[in-house]
Amino acid sequence: MIPDFISITNLQRQLKDVFNAKQPMRLVLSNNSITGLVFSKDAAEKLLKSGMLDQLHEELWELNDKETVRVVKGSRKGMGKHSVPFKA
Repeated sequence: MIPDFISITNLQRQLKDVFNAKQPMRLVLSNNSITGLVFSKDAAEKLLKSGMLDQLHEELWELNDKETVRVVKGSRKGMGKHSVPFKA
């Protein structure tokens, strides 16, 4: 499911509506560029309860860890033309 988009201005004006909406997440835009992601209250509670938010946090940390990036890139050198690109 592709999340709805919302401008920063509308997010500020409709904050309670966004957090209580049925739509689980929205991309926040500023000048047609993504500036963030907002989860509804229900979606955030489910993500916290399931542990998925912790897993996402760990994955994002690994994407930005220079040593992890170096190890993954090194291990993928021998995988041939079917390797998956790793962009940090």
